[in-house]
Amino acid sequence: MSSPSKYAVQVDKENKATEIKLLNFSRPHMRAFHYAWLSFFLAFTGWFALAPLTPIVRVSLGLCENGDWNDFSSPRECICGARCKEAIGNANTVSVAGTIGMRLLVGAWAETYGPRFSQAFMVMLFSIPLALAGAVSNGASLAAVRFFIGGMGATFVITQFWTSVMFSKNVVGTANATSAGWGNLGGGFTQVFMPWVLSWFIVFGFDLAWRLAVLVPAVLLFFVGIALYLTSDDVPEGTYKALYASGERKKQNGWKVFLAAAIDPRVWLLFIVYGGCFGTELTMNNVLASYFFDYFGLSLQTAGLAASLFGLMNLFARSLGGIASDLANKHFSHRGRHWVFFAVQLGEGCMLVLFSRFKSDNFTGAIITLIAFSTMVQMAEGAQYAVVPYVGKHLKALGPVSGIVGAGGNFGAVMWSLIYKGYASHPDPRQPFLVHGICVVGTALLIPFIHYPEFGSMFLPQTKEEEAQPDEGPTVIKPASAQVSV
Repeated sequence: MSSPSKYAVQVDKENKATEIKLLNFSRPHMRAFHYAWLSFFLAFTGWFALAPLTPIVRVSLGLCENGDWNDFSSPRECICGARCKEAIGNANTVSVAGTIGMRLLVGAWAETYGPRFSQAFMVMLFSIPLALAGAVSNGASLAAVRFFIGGMGATFVITQFWTSVMFSKNVVGTANATSAGWGNLGGGFTQVFMPWVLSWFIVFGFDLAWRLAVLVPAVLLFFVGIALYLTSDDVPEGTYKALYASGERKKQNGWKVFLAAAIDPRVWLLFIVYGGCFGTELTMNNVLASYFFDYFGLSLQTAGLAASLFGLMNLFARSLGGIASDLANKHFSHRGRHWVFFAVQLGEGCMLVLFSRFKSDNFTGAIITLIAFSTMVQMAEGAQYAVVPYVGKHLKALGPVSGIVGAGGNFGAVMWSLIYKGYASHPDPRQPFLVHGICVVGTALLIPFIHYPEFGSMFLPQTKEEEAQPDEGPTVIKPASAQVSV
């Protein structure tokens, strides 16, 4: 085992980092942190690369009621009728549904093979359907390719597992929230990036330009996967492969660990609640650009820029949720984490309801509310994954707990997508946002029921000490301050 003196950050007795140095890229802790968020960032960029290009893709695939490129020269001339809306709605739904199964499975896989190999394999594998997206020719093939591209969303689970095994409990909330938040930033980045990439190829015409544009994020993903595998570690002590060979680590039965998480009903409550925050983010990434383009009458580039503001809040907001949770833990013990979690999840639902009330002549009000709404969404995600490592460690199933809860985000996105699809022909396009917001408020009301005697919950105190871990004395979750530096 490596000596703690060799680490570039302060560590605890498990060799987990007790501080975060953002401008440090040394192995193993900070290298893993930066690869975790960067790989997830590019996965998110590729996952939603087609969303801001939808106004062009629907024309290219002949989904418009009034013709194709032979009949008009601007995507704004397209009339997206019932058939068009159904095709786009189906593609949006399956793009998030495709990740559910992968998120459930990849947690157990990461426990067995390690986050380094698992993340590299995932980004390289799913860069392939992204590269092939330009070959689609109709609504059905668009849905099929977006389903397979959606698999790369499971990289989130590995990202959270990786930072959880690298960082100690006093900063794990901040580490998880920041790595995931900066990764989620790809959802906003792609809204600006893909129209920009499209402009590189526009000389070849709209039909070919978008097909070439999707190759760019695919190539980036593939090469980052190679670099990640060759130059990072699974845990502070090194790679799983080396540790297995030396006998320092025993290979776990991933499915046995998965079962330990799957039979706990409180994990499934977290699954539902995460659908209310991350599921909402995924849905917004799919629908906002088209909503601003169609309802507010913005240009393709301006609609993409407006939609990007939602995802760009990840630059700080998800980290803010983790930091707020760590501070609440310091002053009010673990129960404080639940109160922060509840407050931001409830605020998210209320802001979405408010956003749904702005009419097309009040774009400024809609954007201001969107920013507040997005901030609450990302904070709720960060606050939830400040709780997940405690549950994972308690059940001795960190990877599967992260996977099941993460899959809840995609399950929620499917449910919300069905709402938007169901209201596609409604005379008021704001209506699905209203229904969605009310449902999110409902998910927040489940948080008081997430109770473990070892940690307590919103209204019930801790009544039992955490079970002792191997080679440790009795462990009680104690508050500690977050240490983040640049």
